[in-house]
Amino acid sequence: MRVLTTDVFCAGYLIVRGGRVIDLLVDQTATRSTGTFVVEGAQVLEDHEEYSRGQATANVKALRDAVTALRGRLAETLRRSSVREPRRSSSAR
Repeated sequence: MRVLTTDVFCAGYLIVRGGRVIDLLVDQTATRSTGTFVVEGAQVLEDHEEYSRGQATANVKALRDAVTALRGRLAETLRRSSVREPRRSSSAR
């Protein structure tokens, strides 16, 4: 089973519950780039529903560590995916 989410806390919760991030999709169509986590696991659908209903419970340290790691991965992925066009020098005209 797989869940897609842009919510880093939801993705962190799913990891703490046994899921794993199998992909990080980047959307650069908006004015600001965003990332979507693809999380896979045996019970990610049930865990996602639990999170969405506000009934999620988790070890706070494990959740914080997961969210910190995800934010780092997201920042690195966004940094690598940002495509910058080379600037023209004034002498190139």
